[in-house]
Amino acid sequence: MKNKLIILMTLFSFMIAAEIKGYSIFNYDNNAFSVDRAYFQYTDDISDELFFKLIYDVGRDSDEEGDTKLSSYLKNAYVDWKIDDLGKLSMGLLSTNSYSVQQKTWGYRFISKSTVHKYKFTDTADFGVGFSRSIGSFNLNFQLLNGEGFNNPDSDEKVKSYFRLLYGESNLSKNDGNNYGLVISTFEGDDGDQDNESLFGVFTGWSKDKLRLGFEYYTYESWNTNMLETELLTSVNANYSVNENLDIFMRHEMYEVDGVNNSDTAETLIGGVWNPTKGLYIAPNVAVNDDSEDYRLSFMFKY
Repeated sequence: MKNKLIILMTLFSFMIAAEIKGYSIFNYDNNAFSVDRAYFQYTDDISDELFFKLIYDVGRDSDEEGDTKLSSYLKNAYVDWKIDDLGKLSMGLLSTNSYSVQQKTWGYRFISKSTVHKYKFTDTADFGVGFSRSIGSFNLNFQLLNGEGFNNPDSDEKVKSYFRLLYGESNLSKNDGNNYGLVISTFEGDDGDQDNESLFGVFTGWSKDKLRLGFEYYTYESWNTNMLETELLTSVNANYSVNENLDIFMRHEMYEVDGVNNSDTAETLIGGVWNPTKGLYIAPNVAVNDDSEDYRLSFMFKY
């Protein structure tokens, strides 16, 4: 009995020291209700130098027949090791550095993914190592990752490199300020140039009082049926806080493909976000493109 009590007290102390949070995304779209995403996050400061993070992700997955079902994945499982004044070393299943700052400038992941993620220019997480260091207002982040993404094992014994240079405030959805950034990722496969992929992007954001603005531009090159394909993506977004419980927003994105199948599309996302009580967000929104208008009602339950 005494040993069991000690174990329970130890577990209880461990849970108090750690932080548990997450959120679920609930949508009404095309006359149907759906839970599209759920995240469970556990973090803990193991010591003054070592930080641990784990995220469990449940989302929609499509099989070969096109049937979507809820599938679960381990999204993050890594440690950050602060090495004196040299910087921070990260090891494990990491979030890639290509999209996180831009996603915070956009601010509404539960309504729509960041554009660089939406058009699959980058994986959101992968296995590997990373290093980051801040010098004044500059932050340098470099990663070497498998290249297959967080839900696939390594299959080619090649690594993909990610580089991000950031100047300014990294989270404009919470803080006033501005930022400028550069992202580059490269992958060189076994089959000469025809396995290679590269991403180049620039972004900037600004936030002051009730207004937040963001701009992004990317070029992504890859090979498709022995032909080099170039994809271009431009995005602008604006958010205005009417009051402490209500925001309105707009995002316009332009996507162009130059390669095997040339095409160009544009979409504008408009809506509002109402926060009637702590942890609940309700967002009527519409996505407008050349072919259709998609009216949606998005919810986020955050804890």
